[in-house]
Amino acid sequence: MNLILRKAILILGVLLIVVGSSQGNALASPIIGPYTQQAHGNSVVVLWTTAAPTRENKVYWGASLALGNVTVEKNMWATTTHSVTINGLTAGVQYFYKVVSNEDPSPLYNFWTAFHQNGTIRFVAYGDSRGGWDNWQAASLVAEAIERENPLFVLNTGDLVDNGKTPDDWVDFFTASSFVHNSTLYPVLGNHENYSHLYFSFFSLPFNERWYSFDNGPVHFIGLDSNPRNAYRFVQYLWLLHELGIHNQAFTVVFFHHPVYSSGEEHGNTTLLQKVWAPVFERYHVDIVFNGHDHDYERSYVNGIIYIVTGGGGAPIYDVGHSPWTVYSEKTYHYCMLTVNSSTLTFEAKKPDGFVFDSFILTK
Repeated sequence: MNLILRKAILILGVLLIVVGSSQGNALASPIIGPYTQQAHGNSVVVLWTTAAPTRENKVYWGASLALGNVTVEKNMWATTTHSVTINGLTAGVQYFYKVVSNEDPSPLYNFWTAFHQNGTIRFVAYGDSRGGWDNWQAASLVAEAIERENPLFVLNTGDLVDNGKTPDDWVDFFTASSFVHNSTLYPVLGNHENYSHLYFSFFSLPFNERWYSFDNGPVHFIGLDSNPRNAYRFVQYLWLLHELGIHNQAFTVVFFHHPVYSSGEEHGNTTLLQKVWAPVFERYHVDIVFNGHDHDYERSYVNGIIYIVTGGGGAPIYDVGHSPWTVYSEKTYHYCMLTVNSSTLTFEAKKPDGFVFDSFILTK
């Protein structure tokens, strides 16, 4: 199927989500996804979208290519968006899966369950993948590089699309980001998502989905909503204090959209976050904070915390300067590759061709 035809079918499928069409069951094969969410040690959520409503939807899965297990979607009505939770899994294991809607199967993909605390994990962090300005060419280059890394999961620091309320933008994102089939994606809200219902229909995230946490291996991850609507709400602040105070993982990684420290010439620092959230990060010894918003790369070091601006995921890149807190900065498309065990975190910032242009190691 050529790219133009595939995109046309994808647009049709997303439009059916919006208008609630109840047309027939043609075009039952997945046209968005399948992809995984909420990869815990014993469960995972599989999502996908069909172009037309389908009633019979299943996930075939197993620890070998033979699969051997099937989980059926529990739904009363034919729909275009599908979600199946698989339980009874084993931590730190690679599973294979495919989805079948009305007897029309997807290709075979894989996912990993979350690892125990003593396990070694590999994951990617990046952001600002919105690529409407160049028909998603730069975003596709970054996404293809991420796919070659085959990470367990991917953090996206927001602004996945140009306008979260536009179905076509989500079609473009999933078309350009084929790594989502095999690497669980954990996004946070940027300003361009616009709190769209489409964002919440395509992603199944922990807690209230606007801010959430999860554990994988020796790392505790916290995703926050830094948009003005929620950034300074006391309820998120108290939740953050609680999350940082209760976990016992060796490393702590926080990610959200608006940068606490940035030398980017388009946006720069978020001064209020320096006053509200940064002292909390310092008090609880957060290791790394990932942000986007400025379309560049910058590593900063402030009061014992490493701040990474990783906004080079596909949007038009910005000029970036150098401040007293800056360790390294560059105007470039990129992604961040991390490998972590119980005592060592290895960080590499990479360009789409795989060139490592910044790196460091943290030890416990």
